[in-house]
Amino acid sequence: MPDSRPVHGGLDVAELKALGLRPEEVVDFSASINPLGVSPRVAEAIRRVDLSAYPDPESTELRDALSSHLGVPPDRILVGNGSTELIQLVASARLRRGGSAAVFAPTFGEYEAACRLQHVEPRLIRAACERESRWDMPEATHLLAELQPALVFICNPNNPTGAYLERSEVEACARAVGGDGLLVVDEAYAAFVDERWDPAPLLEVGNVALVRSMTKQHGLPGLRLGYMVASARMVREARRFQYTWSVNAVAQAAGVAALDDPDHVEKGRLVVRAAREYLVREIRGLGLECTPPSANFLLVEVGDATPLRLELLRRHRVCVRDCTSFGMPGHIRIGVRGMQDSRRLIDALTDVLGRSLTSVH
Repeated sequence: MPDSRPVHGGLDVAELKALGLRPEEVVDFSASINPLGVSPRVAEAIRRVDLSAYPDPESTELRDALSSHLGVPPDRILVGNGSTELIQLVASARLRRGGSAAVFAPTFGEYEAACRLQHVEPRLIRAACERESRWDMPEATHLLAELQPALVFICNPNNPTGAYLERSEVEACARAVGGDGLLVVDEAYAAFVDERWDPAPLLEVGNVALVRSMTKQHGLPGLRLGYMVASARMVREARRFQYTWSVNAVAQAAGVAALDDPDHVEKGRLVVRAAREYLVREIRGLGLECTPPSANFLLVEVGDATPLRLELLRRHRVCVRDCTSFGMPGHIRIGVRGMQDSRRLIDALTDVLGRSLTSVH
């Protein structure tokens, strides 16, 4: 039976082994995280964790820290083993066989997967390429009002297109879904948006849940950590499906320390902003179409993503994200790293594209 699990960014160790490469040799642009990596404060907190003790199953210290950071009561916060666990918990709590769900697509594959685990085939609300991969929001809200789904997923800014919805557009979706449905807004990349609007008022609508990854902005993909902010009732419902000790002690300690080091996130944002401007300029200079970016990744149209990605990896030890799994086989996604790595990527793209043109002629 073929593996139907969603495809993700990050290095594929089995693939590298087949190519005779080691992970430390490869510059990974397929994942979109803080280019500065883990802050020294977080690294020190990790070293102090007592690995002989069980983790707190309620993540009390981290929830309290998040409560102070966000200005939200702790009973409205659920900590999870990455945002993927939280997505699955919400789907488990909200969906039943024969129910309805909707997903704004193309997007992160875990939303569809979570719905299907509950035997629900979600309705996909697809973006239009001619609209710079943005959705027709009046049409989308009309569809939601008709469908009245129990659960709706929006990634904002969207992965992989970078489309960033305005507050009024998200509010319109929440109203269209109605009080019996739940609108989940995944803000995994929102920390890297330059002109971000405050989503906190959305929580007062009552049928909105905000899901946030601590992986991206704090550079912690190896630990798996995220949280959801929602109504106390929604948190209780989702918590019923969570395994005991799903968030380990190292991740909890890292999360508390990360919240205490906002400067590290801001420095990462500045690095991303400078490198993003450079990459957009150079990529367009190579004659490639690049969707206007809003976060810490770029969507680039390359014609045929799979062979291009393989050539970049094989020849230059540079890994980008093939967007075929998003239904976009002509595109790659590039996570923004620092300037030195970005120059290496541009040199690699220039060489590989030049070789393809030479082979055509």
